[in-house]
Amino acid sequence: MSNLRTWLSRIETELAKPVVYNVCHSNEIQKKLAEHQDLQRDIEQHTESVASVLTLCDVLLHDADACGGDSENDSILQTTRSLDRRWRNICAMSMERRMRIEETWRLWCKFLGDYSHFEEWLQTAELTAANPDSANVLYTSAKEELKKFEAFQRQVHERLTQLELVNKQYRRLARENRTDAASKLRVMVHDGNQRWDCLQKRVASVLRRLKHFTSQREDFEGTREAILVWLTEMDLQLTNVEHFSESDFEDKMRQLKGFQQEITLNTNKIDALIVFGENLIQKSAPLDAVLIEDELEELHSYCQEVFGRVARFHHRLINKRPVLDEDREMSDPETDLCDSPDVSNITSWSETQRRKEEVDVTATRGIS
Repeated sequence: MSNLRTWLSRIETELAKPVVYNVCHSNEIQKKLAEHQDLQRDIEQHTESVASVLTLCDVLLHDADACGGDSENDSILQTTRSLDRRWRNICAMSMERRMRIEETWRLWCKFLGDYSHFEEWLQTAELTAANPDSANVLYTSAKEELKKFEAFQRQVHERLTQLELVNKQYRRLARENRTDAASKLRVMVHDGNQRWDCLQKRVASVLRRLKHFTSQREDFEGTREAILVWLTEMDLQLTNVEHFSESDFEDKMRQLKGFQQEITLNTNKIDALIVFGENLIQKSAPLDAVLIEDELEELHSYCQEVFGRVARFHHRLINKRPVLDEDREMSDPETDLCDSPDVSNITSWSETQRRKEEVDVTATRGIS
């Protein structure tokens, strides 16, 4: 009986120990199953011994001559119940231990499969994020790339659900002591989390760059179109006042001053747009740079035309005389423009461009 108690204690201690996995591999599972099989074989070999002791105890309980009194009966009964309980517990723990090892392998397979699927997508996503078409590209290409990366960012965020599933599986493995001592599973999860975080930061950075580039062009185009609309409206109003209005001199002068005030208010805005456009030209691809330069030239020409008309109309009103067709043909637009202080600021862009061209020509001749 003493030997049986010693064996029971040893087996209970072994079964109570957690299963320690050195590496995350099928061979490790097979090794642990083999170790447990040895333990199970030892348990099965003691089945007869335990059964014999239980039978002997039962015989003693029913033998009045063998048991001298109630105290001995109680002692035998308690021993019987304790042995039976411990034996049943050992058998249950052994079965549970084997099932737990087998379940660990299934959980590992599920984790490794889900992580592998996630990593396949992650590798492709990292390549996409590493090579964005965002440097020295046309505005139209940048717009397309922006749409592409906005959709890509949504995909990255959607994949967070899959990553969270992997993390949840690992947390369960760690909580139930099913991870490997080599920390392969922990390293995999940490690497996956870190790579996803770097990916989403990279995508956000590319999007910021693309949005900044496209928004600058959109701001330029929006401001330019607003100025063109304003110039068109002023052109129409000026035509109406100049040719179709029956207002007297004072009323026309009042309307003309309104035009001049608008010009004064918008001159800085136009100058700022020209500077903004020149900066965009420096940053843009060659084809876009040519387009922006043409748009600036168009805006500049339209400003000269409308502001020149305002200046000439003002000149005619001051002189209080109608202008004949031949006078209009003989008038010098450049001279008329110079008479208007509001136009002088706008001509600065054209003069600057002309000076740049002259400097380039002089430099070329000097080199030759």
